[in-house]
Amino acid sequence: MKKLEISIKDLLIGCPPIKIVTEEDMEEFGEIVDAHRDISYGQVEVDDEGKLTSLAIDLESITENNDVSLDEYEELSIEDIKEMGEDFVNEFGAKGLQLTSFSDWGSDIFLLVFEAMDVQYQIPLPDSGVTLEMNRHGFILSATITQSYYQLKYPEVKITAEEALEIYKKRQLIEMGAIQQDEEMRLMYFPISHNEGISVDGEFLELDQFSMDTPSVLKDITEVSDAYTENQLLGVHEGLVQTEEEGLTTYKNPENDAIEISINRSDNTEIVVDSSLPFNDEVELNVEELQQRAIAFLQLQVGEVVNNYKVEAFFEEDDEEEEIDDDLTPEEIEMLKALSEADDEEDEEEDEDEYQFEPFVSFVFHRQINGIPIREYNAHVDIGIYSGTVRDSLIPLLDEKYIEEMVVKPTISIEEADEMYKNSIKMELTRVPHEEEEFIVYELCYVVKPTSEPVHIERIDAQNGNVFYLDDLSYVEAEEEDLEEE
Repeated sequence: MKKLEISIKDLLIGCPPIKIVTEEDMEEFGEIVDAHRDISYGQVEVDDEGKLTSLAIDLESITENNDVSLDEYEELSIEDIKEMGEDFVNEFGAKGLQLTSFSDWGSDIFLLVFEAMDVQYQIPLPDSGVTLEMNRHGFILSATITQSYYQLKYPEVKITAEEALEIYKKRQLIEMGAIQQDEEMRLMYFPISHNEGISVDGEFLELDQFSMDTPSVLKDITEVSDAYTENQLLGVHEGLVQTEEEGLTTYKNPENDAIEISINRSDNTEIVVDSSLPFNDEVELNVEELQQRAIAFLQLQVGEVVNNYKVEAFFEEDDEEEEIDDDLTPEEIEMLKALSEADDEEDEEEDEDEYQFEPFVSFVFHRQINGIPIREYNAHVDIGIYSGTVRDSLIPLLDEKYIEEMVVKPTISIEEADEMYKNSIKMELTRVPHEEEEFIVYELCYVVKPTSEPVHIERIDAQNGNVFYLDDLSYVEAEEEDLEEE
């Protein structure tokens, strides 16, 4: 860490004396502290080889605790900021990285992305390099450095970008929804996030294997159990002391005055629940029972749910036994099983030591009016897997007047809106990362891009056809003269 300490010290404003402090069992994580005082200046993370992978610098802490100020340093031009970013990348990143994005985040903060390149096609490899957050004076505020190995696949490119676009456009790319705007609920068409591109041989390809931004599978709520009261679902018992204050209900432990349950109805736009009740982990409830309780709690708060909500499908992972290599001897197999059992026992002991909060299943309920989804009013209810009580919940409340006054018949047809959206997109050849067992493999495929960068269509008004755009910061590049004029 000594070499890293010297390098990081040179990055800090005023170059204060520092040391990196690590825990004995977590040497990959370190705290940047003053060498002579108990003051934190940031955090670092390194990989198994000691290479820097993450850096966060608390600039305010440094200036407050040392005789140094940003006013002593000149404001740099964009080219100078880029050059200083390149110096950092050359010292800590992999070789051959190129600046692929420079974004002005406002408040004198800039985001620089350096990535490795596919030399043959001259396209960047996402998440392959360094992401820097820098201020106008050229000081590093944070850095994320990818040090992992990767592999490129070079399949035969059988279709053009234009042909890929025609394949992609064969299906409907927008869906109807509603949004609260200017004190009314308006019908809108929203682009569907398919999380797919087109492979170079003309097939649909999953873009991000870890993406949460994919269409949800929704199920109807067919029945609601009336077997529960609100107190049962919250876990309220006689040993707790209840208090009421301006819409906030709390239940405290009388022994230590700690709040174990809170229900906040002080804002008439939402209900917020938070619970830290102790729990017994002897019996785990099944998902069906947990879902029944979540639905029952939602109905107790908002009334009718069968016609007004759909529940997001919950998928349980199959418990599959690990495959055992056929080439192993019986003795080696037994040894591996013994090691696995020992690891499981160690994990259980750690879990027992670290259990502060009950594990839970989160249920998401999608609000609808006459089958039209209203995303901003989706609710979530987290149910503890052992206690069956509500551990956390956020339920937005929809004012009835918006429902009564909402126009539910669109003037612009979904076909017209779909065509408007399709005319705003194109396909570009791109590298997409997929994680294999030991390294990242970059697939070659076509992905959707806006025809007029950097604007993406966010939604289309179903009544008048007005188009609302969403700026994508990854494409925004500050102009030199704009920066100097500020």
